[in-house]
Amino acid sequence: MKKGITLIEILVVIIIISFLAAVSLPVYHKARVKGIIVKTKAIISSLEAALSMYETDFGDYPAGSTSKILVELLQGPVENERWNGPYIRFKKEDIDKNGNIIDGWKTPLIYKYPQSEKKNVPYLIISAGPDKKFGTEDDFGNW
Repeated sequence: MKKGITLIEILVVIIIISFLAAVSLPVYHKARVKGIIVKTKAIISSLEAALSMYETDFGDYPAGSTSKILVELLQGPVENERWNGPYIRFKKEDIDKNGNIIDGWKTPLIYKYPQSEKKNVPYLIISAGPDKKFGTEDDFGNW
């Protein structure tokens, strides 16, 4: 009698591996999305800290409706004697080609000041969330 692996045994192993992959891939995807959410929340928290330092020096927050203004004013250099920055340093991969700060999904963050949408914060920093579309349920920010 010859020793070897039968076709049935190979098929059973392939089915088991396929089943394990089918079960683990959704779990991996959920963990990856959760990790990107944590990263984006950390970016927003860092911006809040930098904006707080900027407000301490200037007495107000930068006015604007894009995050590009934050890159210019928080990282600098700014020709103003009250400017004690840089308040934050951005890496090349944190900025898109238009100069906006991007979230974990490579979507530009929205910065709004002054704003009247949320009562508990003076400014808004908004991420579009996993679906990359603003104005949906999965948007989140500093409120």
